[in-house]
Amino acid sequence: MKNELIEKLSAKIGEDDLISNIREVNQLKVDFDDWLLKSEGSQQVEVLKAKDKGETIEQVDFTIVKEQFYVLYGSYKENRKKQIELKNQLEEVNLKQKTDLITELKTLVENEENIGSAFKAFNTIQETWKKIGDIPRTKRDIVQKEYSRLREMFFYNINMYREIKDHDYKRNAQLKQEIIHKLQTLRNGESQVREIEKSLRSLQDDWEDIGPVNNEEWEILKTSYWEAVRSIYDKINKHYDEYRQIQNDNLNKKRAIIASLKIKIKEEDDSRNIKQWNHLTNEVKKAQEDWKKIGFAAKKDNDKIWKEFRGICNAFFDERKVFFKSKDEVDHKARDVKKELIARAVELNNSEDIQAATKGLIDLQKKWKTTKNAGRYERPLWEEFRKVCDQFFNRKEEVSNEFKKSLEENLKAKNTAIASFKNKELTKEYTEQNLKEDIESFVAIGPVRKDKSNQILSEFISVLKEKVKGLQFKPEQVELTIFKLKIDSYALMENRKDILF
Repeated sequence: MKNELIEKLSAKIGEDDLISNIREVNQLKVDFDDWLLKSEGSQQVEVLKAKDKGETIEQVDFTIVKEQFYVLYGSYKENRKKQIELKNQLEEVNLKQKTDLITELKTLVENEENIGSAFKAFNTIQETWKKIGDIPRTKRDIVQKEYSRLREMFFYNINMYREIKDHDYKRNAQLKQEIIHKLQTLRNGESQVREIEKSLRSLQDDWEDIGPVNNEEWEILKTSYWEAVRSIYDKINKHYDEYRQIQNDNLNKKRAIIASLKIKIKEEDDSRNIKQWNHLTNEVKKAQEDWKKIGFAAKKDNDKIWKEFRGICNAFFDERKVFFKSKDEVDHKARDVKKELIARAVELNNSEDIQAATKGLIDLQKKWKTTKNAGRYERPLWEEFRKVCDQFFNRKEEVSNEFKKSLEENLKAKNTAIASFKNKELTKEYTEQNLKEDIESFVAIGPVRKDKSNQILSEFISVLKEKVKGLQFKPEQVELTIFKLKIDSYALMENRKDILF
């Protein structure tokens, strides 16, 4: 599998300087780990989606690309380690050479009286000094100061200032002022620390290459020089202190994300429903996004805490996969039951016995409500079931022209029945059975127009309640009778599917 991050890492390994490109390589590792986590998570989601559809998809084996990357990364770390070891060895050798040169210069200052021989020996020492590479940073300032001190003593002790022309002194003073100005500019600039360190070493070498100046100017120049140098070292040290603090802050932020995520995952971990699982999935993904926005911690901590975070996320998604697999098995059973209801509804929709089919469909609708929810299958099943029901009732309306004509007649008949019942004298001998028969007679008239159904029903109920006030009927029995009246009446209304379902 071709991977851009692997190609970039391979290019980094081919660079000559493996010491200074560590940050870029570490960022490649973070980007690769993020890509791998996201890719594996996306594949898991796609596999689940495909499984839900009864399909299979070809899965990518990320183990190969992961092994390719970490083999390269291991090679890089090994080669960089060798470079660092070699650099440290060279710096120790350089330190020994410079220490030996300081000893030679000290002997020259203390013992050499012949100016010609002294200058020849001094020039040899100075040329050799400049050719020697870096020494350990912790020794650099001390060694450089001692070399400068001895060099200063050399020029003073051999009394060369008398033979140097005035313009040479002025020129040296001017050059040293320029070095001081560059140091001050470097101190106040916004360059990267590595660039500052490199420039500082170069300017210090340039300073040492410049000849002597008048004694009256030397103390001032020397004070300004070392003040600028020390302030740059302070700036460098401050940067590394701040960088370590930033790393600590990043580590604490990552620890906070892990702690918060552990609490969220632990809550109701044995009784989550689908909504809670989906909500928690969003929380985990948000934690992953927040993690990406945080910079590096110290290397010794960063790898360890990343493995912990990735382990938590992987464990969560594995548990989520198990839950949805179990949930899907339960939903399949409910799905099969509702498919049977749909099949029966289709049979009734094709029936020519409209009245029996109507009752059958109403019974199926009631049964649908009492059947267990089919989870993610529920909505498409319900839409299919409702579509069959709608087709039946639409067909019933289309083929029942006589029914439409009877709506107006039924409305007139019910108005007449209400008026008749309103004028009817109810005696104590009027029983619940009599009331039931009157209601059944009213309902039996049949449906009326949709825009009049509720109105005519309300009018009848109002008259009914008023008529039975003086009779010995139990209130709860009256309410139950009215409730049954409503149900029977709703079942005959044109908009019954909107009212009942």
